Amino acid sequence: MWALGDKIASSIVAQTADVPTLPWSGSELTAQYSGKKIKISSELFKKGCVATVEECLAAANKIGFPVMVKASEGGGGKGIRKVENAEELPALFR
Repeated sequence: MWALGDKIASSIVAQTADVPTLPWSGSELTAQYSGKKIKISSELFKKGCVATVEECLAAANKIGFPVMVKASEGGGGKGIRKVENAEELPALFR
């Protein structure tokens, strides 16, 4: 249930099940599936996260602008930022 309630983990679950997702920092990630359970390790989860402006810029350049930047936990939609270009990203990432 945790995996379905988390933005990052649920996207990894969808990708593992070959469900199309919007491009994001972890678009290429899939989890281990045993036929009964999908396991999302902490290492896999971290691969879907960006923690620095530099990581965010690399992901945004890969995805293509504009991008939406959002904390992975909490807020209920608060704090979503639309970033139009690389110059805006550092200020909006913080």
